[in-house]
Amino acid sequence: MDRQLYKRYFKQTDNVTFPCPSCTNLSLKLNKDKFFAEDTASSKKMKADDDYWEPEWLTSVFTTVLICNNSDCAESVICSGIGSVDWEPEPNEHGEMEQQYYSYYLPKIFIPTIHFFNIPEKCPDNVKSLLIEAFSLTLQSPGSAANKVRAAIENILTEYGVPRYSRKNGKNNRLTLDSRIAKAKDKNAVLGELENILYAIKWLGNAGSHANSEILQDDVFDAYELMSHLLSELYHSKADINKLAKAIRKKKGPIKK
Repeated sequence: MDRQLYKRYFKQTDNVTFPCPSCTNLSLKLNKDKFFAEDTASSKKMKADDDYWEPEWLTSVFTTVLICNNSDCAESVICSGIGSVDWEPEPNEHGEMEQQYYSYYLPKIFIPTIHFFNIPEKCPDNVKSLLIEAFSLTLQSPGSAANKVRAAIENILTEYGVPRYSRKNGKNNRLTLDSRIAKAKDKNAVLGELENILYAIKWLGNAGSHANSEILQDDVFDAYELMSHLLSELYHSKADINKLAKAIRKKKGPIKK
């Protein structure tokens, strides 16, 4: 997972590439003919009313279309986000360095959403759907995304038969996620081996659920790395891994998805 890819501002002329949500290849390219940007209201007002302003003070929003250049896929993705202005030193016609201003853009939304890691085919739908929701929230609301990953842990435990409730005095009492994780090793030995990962994702999700959440984008990416390993251990059989390795070795490179 290239975390910096989602933190870097890009220029409209840059050769920016993102992972395709359909074929999963790093093949989603900016369609420069379908790029639209507009100054925010505050920037328009500043230009109209203020006698003095600097280009770096301007902000904007943008929408563009990304196209997968994998001919077997050709997915189209809408991307929207925010923009700002900054300068780079460049030589003029006399060879002297001067400030050249450019607009820079940072994605906040992808539709359909980018997958920040590959979800195994055998992953249950009620886990996969929560992770896709998390992906869609990652760049806009990291805390909400972390909370969705936590909810996915709850569903994984349910899939493995870990009870959600305990019976006491004739009443059903909902078990905390802490309690469910502690019981998981009794249902599945692999879950027991992954206990630290389960607890780590739980704590990140808990932090994301607070109104004043301080969860950052990198924290969500931590949760994704943990979840990716967890799902691989639970839903990728050794036979599947060996089959994939043999296919890549035979092709001597990437295989088409």
